[in-house]
Amino acid sequence: MDKDVKKAKRLVIFMFLSCLCIALICFGIAGYLVVTNRESGTASQNLVNITKSIFMIGVFFLVLGFGYTLPALLSARKKAGNQPSAVIDFSSVSAETVKSSDVFDETNMRHNLAKYIPDGETLLAGIHAMAYESSVICVFSGCVPMEDRLHPDKDGGTVALMKKKYNSRSIYIGITQNHLVMTDCGMTKYYYQFDDIPNVSETDLQEVTADILLADIGGRFPLTDIQSCKIKNGWLGSIKCFITMKNGSYFKLMFPKLGGLGGGMPHHTEYRDAIIARLGGIST
Repeated sequence: MDKDVKKAKRLVIFMFLSCLCIALICFGIAGYLVVTNRESGTASQNLVNITKSIFMIGVFFLVLGFGYTLPALLSARKKAGNQPSAVIDFSSVSAETVKSSDVFDETNMRHNLAKYIPDGETLLAGIHAMAYESSVICVFSGCVPMEDRLHPDKDGGTVALMKKKYNSRSIYIGITQNHLVMTDCGMTKYYYQFDDIPNVSETDLQEVTADILLADIGGRFPLTDIQSCKIKNGWLGSIKCFITMKNGSYFKLMFPKLGGLGGGMPHHTEYRDAIIARLGGIST
């Protein structure tokens, strides 16, 4: 493991344990004051206020530990999800991978999002975020599904692909002039299910003229295809975002307040605000 990764991991562990210890100390002091007051049978209003304040400080550090530092630590580990029924697991991984030490780096973010940016458009804003659940639905024509790709075939029929992920993971997400783009920060397993859909609108079909890797599907969406975007505040300044597309695809996302430890992404706040403003202006 890279030295920077080990150092960052140790720092996060130290922060979590420190928050937990401070919370327990505060709860212990508050509990001691409550018991002492009960035994004495008298308690001044100032002492009651002090007890409440100490207890709330403990709650704050407990939330800080379990709501921010612990998720940051767990996000570095690969999680294996429960595979739903009738779903084919091809154990696909994203085409672009990033070292853990380089996740919070704007240059790497731009590099990984670049492949999904349409010709003539530019990345206006991009951040590191968390995806807790996603389901992408695409309909293709003139192809046959293979293990890791869709292969063009003039005799092929219409195929609907559902690409799903139920576990949390780090992603890069951004906006261009007309599109929402996103990609995983590292290797990630997905679950794929193919269905035949004979009755679909022509506008929903994507004709396959060259091999399409399954890992590359679901990285770009027209902003006009977003049906709704619900945004609300989360813990510790984070923003929760639930995006639903017109075809039934959806994403449950969380935009953290900070761009990594030590300010690794200096434009995170500016870009996050721009993305939220653009998505929030579509539909609420």
